[in-house]
Amino acid sequence: MTRRAVEREFERYLSQFVDETYAAFDVAAVLRGSNGSGSRVAGKLLNNSRPLERHVVRPKLQSYQQQILAQLEPVLDYAATDAAFDTYADEVLARDIYWNALRDTVRGDRRDRIRESLLARQQSFGDDLAPLVAADNDDFWTAVTDAYDQDRATDIVQTHFEFSVPLRENQNAFAFELTIDPGEVLGGLARALPTLDVEFTDEALRSMRRAEQQVIPSAKADVEQAYES
Repeated sequence: MTRRAVEREFERYLSQFVDETYAAFDVAAVLRGSNGSGSRVAGKLLNNSRPLERHVVRPKLQSYQQQILAQLEPVLDYAATDAAFDTYADEVLARDIYWNALRDTVRGDRRDRIRESLLARQQSFGDDLAPLVAADNDDFWTAVTDAYDQDRATDIVQTHFEFSVPLRENQNAFAFELTIDPGEVLGGLARALPTLDVEFTDEALRSMRRAEQQVIPSAKADVEQAYES
């Protein structure tokens, strides 16, 4: 089927995931967890969490969404050809949100293991997409039912819509951070306050897990409906 049809459906579920992550994200918890010289700034921002969510958190999540969609491109290139995955590995890794969030302190064998795990996850996604890309039908759900049986389609949803898996498996290996300019968020006298860098790795995992609990059952229901129709 056309690549655009696959991309469009993946983007639809990814958008749902990002929206649910945003809805679950507790920026106040992130600010309360900050300390050191930025605690005074964090205290001021705590009283204005809604503008902070709109001006900082939402754009950050949207940037991750675009990065995941960009990573899908070489994965689909792999799915559509007989080339070895190694041909696309560097490009896939360069667009991986987890690889780009890897802490500098993660080195040696552990770094290599995480690299291979991230690549294996994307190669598996490409392998699972290959029958769909090759399906002789441009209607997405007709192509799905032609390419897989229902159990296989459900397994693919469960496996590849759990976006939090790398973080769950190696949480302390990654650092997801926000840079907050109080002047941009609050305006006025806040322009005199220093920029604040805060880590939100724990909150990222919590909110992503909440999002998965909404999106995966919804996607599975779509799969079930496709095979019943």
